[in-house]
Amino acid sequence: MLESFSYLGLFAISFISASLYPLASEAFVMGFLFQGFSPFWVFFIATLGNTLGALSTYLLGFLGKSFILEKYFRKSLLRLEKMNLNFKCFGYAFAFFTFLPLIGDLFALALGLARYNILKTIFFIALGKAFRYGVLIVFALYFKG
Repeated sequence: MLESFSYLGLFAISFISASLYPLASEAFVMGFLFQGFSPFWVFFIATLGNTLGALSTYLLGFLGKSFILEKYFRKSLLRLEKMNLNFKCFGYAFAFFTFLPLIGDLFALALGLARYNILKTIFFIALGKAFRYGVLIVFALYFKG
């Protein structure tokens, strides 16, 4: 029971850390591994939660521009529009690099604003998140001994 609840907590932390609210899920992933949780399940749940969190930011840009962003995030929205990056052509790369701290959230938001293809967005965000957690877990297990 405690293990199931813990995995639910990892999912929530991973989800929140990929939204516009900054939170370092990497520290929690490392903590779970050092506490003896299954590396596979930690990888799977953290990747799933972080992917869905990034998709929530994508959907905020896709659906909520006129309702939420223009009202509460006007300065950030203006910066994104001034960036003049071609998200239509290179959206896959921006989706993959949503795992980067701070700017990854902006990439997800900008992909939504650009209305980049949702299936490509899901695939490349998941691939990037899996890459990050895979590397992190391999290093953690190596140093754990």
